Formats: sequence, C-alpha cells, structure tokens
Amino acid sequence: MGKEIEQVNAEQQKALDDVLEDSIDYVDVRGKRKGIKWLRNCTIRKVTHIMLGEHGHESMVNCKCAAAMVLNGYWRIKLWWPILWRWYYYVLQYRDAELRELIEVGKKKVDVESYYLTTTYLTAMKDTMMAMTRKEVEHFLAAQSGGQ
Repeated sequence: MGKEIEQVNAEQQKALDDVLEDSIDYVDVRGKRKGIKWLRNCTIRKVTHIMLGEHGHESMVNCKCAAAMVLNGYWRIKLWWPILWRWYYYVLQYRDAELRELIEVGKKKVDVESYYLTTTYLTAMKDTMMAMTRKEVEHFLAAQSGGQ
C-alpha cells in the first residue's frame, strides 16, 4: 500500500507561486523599504565568503551580508557592494537588531531543499559508485521499508 497523494493547501500553492515568480519580500529598515528576491548563487557565495573570511571587525559582517542580499546579482555586487556595505556601516550605522529581519528574509530566500535533493540524485548517478548485486538491492530496499 503506497502513500495517497493529497492536494496541496493554499499556503503551499502560494509558496510555490512565489518561487516560480521570483517574488519580492519587503523589509522595513528604519522606515526604508528594501526588497529581497530569491538569492542567486553569486549572492550565496558572497555571503559564505564574508562569513568565512577575515573581513575587518566582527560588527561589519552583518552590514556586508545585508548589502550583498539587497544587491543580489553578480554585476551589482561587483560594482556596488564595496560602497553599499560601507554606507550601511559607517554612514547609516545600522545595528545588528535593525538588520536581523532583512537577514532572516534573505535566509528564507535560499532553496536549500532543492539543492540537497539534486545533490542526492547526482551522487546516485555517478558511474564510479560500486554497483550492488540484486540481492544487496533487495536487502537494502527491505531494510528501508522495515522488512527483514
């Protein structure tokens, strides 16, 4: 007996539509509205680089990551990121608490589940993996379904 397919609810349909349409979520930071789209690979890479690197004082990290998320594009980050993070840090002097919601929305705009799923599929497709015999496959599938 297999699982029955259930119709998705309205909230799940809205989430899928947001992904497909690359919808913008807006965050207010000191009364200024900033839009965050689904983060591109270059933006995720920039945030990772900032988090792992020695980029000045620890208090600068949030402003640097927030600037990358707001820009969210290879050329926009290349051209404007050095100016924008300094504007956030030195001129506007955003505090961590003010940037928390922006970073939280940015975190939600990363499709980690799809990345893990595709990585799993691609790993299973490698021809360098040791091939199992039919008997090993039967035991593996039986163990997954709870059988002996």
